[in-house]
Amino acid sequence: MTMRRFLLFLLLPLIAGCGGSRESTSTNQPPDPGESLRVHESGFRPSDYEPEPEAPASGNATHGLAPGETSATTPTVELQEMVQGFRVQILSTASIDSANARLREAAEAFPSEWYYLEYDAPTYKVRAGNFLTKYEADRFAKQLIERGYKTAWTVPQRVYKNPPPPPPR
Repeated sequence: MTMRRFLLFLLLPLIAGCGGSRESTSTNQPPDPGESLRVHESGFRPSDYEPEPEAPASGNATHGLAPGETSATTPTVELQEMVQGFRVQILSTASIDSANARLREAAEAFPSEWYYLEYDAPTYKVRAGNFLTKYEADRFAKQLIERGYKTAWTVPQRVYKNPPPPPPR
């Protein structure tokens, strides 16, 4: 008999907890996190977050620069097509002053080429030319070496396909 009472005492709370099939409509439950995300996404417009395109300046805008490429002697053409080609690296240094000095020096020695000063942390690189073939770039590198630029070498890089003549210095 005591065993029956013990089992009844044990099973009674279990049976009482399972009673009632009514849904609970308690307002104390936290909101579904997925619901707030669905509400946000339904009203999200990516165009609200894109920067406004800038109008090009009149006739002297520079386009088509590779990332990190800066130069006062960049071709000033509205839309310049870029292709895979070669440039000749003249110098790689951590000093911007020596890079600028070498750029001016090379531009005076070879005024018919474009020169670029690129910053690739932590070095400044002075590069020249917009060569479509490695042969042309190697030929110019050889001319530089003969003039005393012993560190000149050809590097693959995106270049301007038909750049205008460089500005006079």
